[in-house]
Amino acid sequence: MAHYEQISKYTYRLTVCQGYNSKGKKLRKRKTIKLDETLTPKQIEKELNRQMVMFEKAVKEGRFLEGESITFEEFTKKWLENYAELNLAPATITSYKNKLKNRIIPAIGHIKIGKLQPVHLLDFYKNLKESNIRQDGLYSPTSKLNEFLNPLSTKEIEIATKISFKTCKKLKEGKNVNYQTAEKLCKIYNLEINKMFNQAIKEFLSEKSIQAHINLIGSIMSTALKWNIIYDNPVKRIDTKKQNKRKACYYDDIQTAAMLKELDSEPLIFKTIIYLALDTGMRKSELMGLKWEDIDFEKSTININKQRHYVQGYGTIEDKTKTEAGNRTVTVSKIVISLLRVYKYEQNKNRLKLGTAWISTPYVFVHENGKAISSNLPYKWFVNFLKRHNLPKITFHQLRHTNASILIASGEDIVTVSGRLGHADKNVTLNTYSHMIRSRETQVANKMEEFYEKIIAYH
Repeated sequence: MAHYEQISKYTYRLTVCQGYNSKGKKLRKRKTIKLDETLTPKQIEKELNRQMVMFEKAVKEGRFLEGESITFEEFTKKWLENYAELNLAPATITSYKNKLKNRIIPAIGHIKIGKLQPVHLLDFYKNLKESNIRQDGLYSPTSKLNEFLNPLSTKEIEIATKISFKTCKKLKEGKNVNYQTAEKLCKIYNLEINKMFNQAIKEFLSEKSIQAHINLIGSIMSTALKWNIIYDNPVKRIDTKKQNKRKACYYDDIQTAAMLKELDSEPLIFKTIIYLALDTGMRKSELMGLKWEDIDFEKSTININKQRHYVQGYGTIEDKTKTEAGNRTVTVSKIVISLLRVYKYEQNKNRLKLGTAWISTPYVFVHENGKAISSNLPYKWFVNFLKRHNLPKITFHQLRHTNASILIASGEDIVTVSGRLGHADKNVTLNTYSHMIRSRETQVANKMEEFYEKIIAYH
């Protein structure tokens, strides 16, 4: 049975009853409509009757979508629980939750998901381009915060907030802290963060990060479409700025040789890690997940089938590879296999020396007592290593790019390079390293010259 009630002059709520649930509660479907203000009373009655018949029919046939009664924030909770938590990796879920909590929900969470339009998304896109949108920079305490903290001791602040003593001391001294610290402090003491802190450096989100927010909304709306919550995905109808592809940075032959020379005097564990990253193009997380059982010394191969990394809210975890294609077996050079043999020998010596004090772990890269090293230690060590030896600055991940550049320059085909790097699609490899591939054009021309010379010689 259907009926309607007037909410305002031209706005009405339609209701269809669908019987009762197991607890005896009435099941209702509701829809709000707004009629044309130019309609006469008789036309309004006729239109209401028409809308009610259509609405009741849609409900009975299961075609009525609830997008008009559920907000984007409410649906997001269902999406996280029934889709993300079941299908996505912990690192991805954490990243998505941060984007939703910090930017997306405050901007569009209140809008009914069925009424979310391209204009809302374009306004949000514009907002993301503003200089004060980032929350991962440094925040400077204001004079008001200094006045508030002045009567309190550093120890008192530490006990109340559970923030480290060192960071509490920085707050007392008026030094910059990150957003998470500023937010936590203000939450504990019930302070307004905008009055207690100023953003020390106003930074912009990168185009890549902005697009990641839009893509996340698109993914959520796509699920809502599949679940018959909405009729249309508005993200499909907006045009956002295409990202300018950044060239992959890497070392050339001379820079690589200089780096390897300096590695000779470094600890064996880090020398082995860098050589292995350079030789195989493995990601840092894949290196940290490597176990001795994954290495076949006789065949000189490594089976890459997992990653180990730190995820906010989860700690350091072992997880499956980034993509299915990430599960791969790569052949390594004799030099690296020899280095791994020496490293394993030294590790066994430590194990025998420490006896029961040895902490048993299956991972390859461990401290002298056997405990697995922090998943972020190679990155920190590498940055310091380059600085100490006055070598050009690159990131640890760019050792992977260096590996790709060596293979491409040597004439290796792109399918082999893609498979070795664990890319799910060779187009990813082509897009990432297109400038390296183009740099081989001269070599191709030279090969054609050689071909022509041979042909001419036959005449």
